[in-house]
Amino acid sequence: MHTDAIVFVVDDDAALRDSLTWLLESVGLRASTHATAQEFLGNWHDPDCAACLLLDVRMPGMGGLQAQSRLPEHGIEIPVIIITGHGDVPMAVAAMKAGAVDFIEKPFNDQLLLDCVQAALARDRQRRAALARRETVHARYTSLTPREREVMREVVRGHANKDIAETLNVSRKTVEVHRAKVMDKMQAESLSQLIQMAMSLG
Repeated sequence: MHTDAIVFVVDDDAALRDSLTWLLESVGLRASTHATAQEFLGNWHDPDCAACLLLDVRMPGMGGLQAQSRLPEHGIEIPVIIITGHGDVPMAVAAMKAGAVDFIEKPFNDQLLLDCVQAALARDRQRRAALARRETVHARYTSLTPREREVMREVVRGHANKDIAETLNVSRKTVEVHRAKVMDKMQAESLSQLIQMAMSLG
C-alpha cells in the first residue's frame, strides 16, 4: 500500500530508474520517473503530499546542478537528494551548498538511499505543516478589523492596555474588548501564543 508520499526520480539511465522505482515501491513509496531534467521541470505540479527529488548530477543536456538552480523559478521547494557517480563528489558538494539535503554515490546501498529519502520526506512534511499553520494564522488575521489589528500589534509589542488606550486615543475598556476579540479570533490561548502567531506572519 502506498504512503502519502512521492519520490521524483530524474536520471537518464533507464535501468537505474527502473531499479529505483522497484526499490521505492517495495517500501510503499510512489515513484515518478523522468529521463531528463527538462521533462521533470516541464511536467512539474506540486503534489498534495510529502515529496522529494532524486536528481542525477551528470546528465545529457541540462545537468543536475543547472536543474537545481532552476527549481525556484518553477516554484519547486521539495528537498533534493543528489545522485552522483564516481569522481562527481565535488559537484555533489556544490549541489549541497546550493541547498541539496544530501548526496548518494553510485553504486549506492539500498538502505542508505531509503534512509536519505525518508529523512527528506520527513523534512518536507515539516515544511508543509509549517506552511499550513502560517496559512491558517493568516486567515484568522484577515478576519480582524483594522482596529483589532492595531490592538494586536500593540499587544504583541508588550504594551499594557492603559498604554495602548493612550496610543490609540480610546478608552481602556475599549482596548480590553478589542483585545478579547483578538484572542478569540486568532484562537490564541495565551499572550505567548499570540506573539508566536504574529512572528509567523512577519
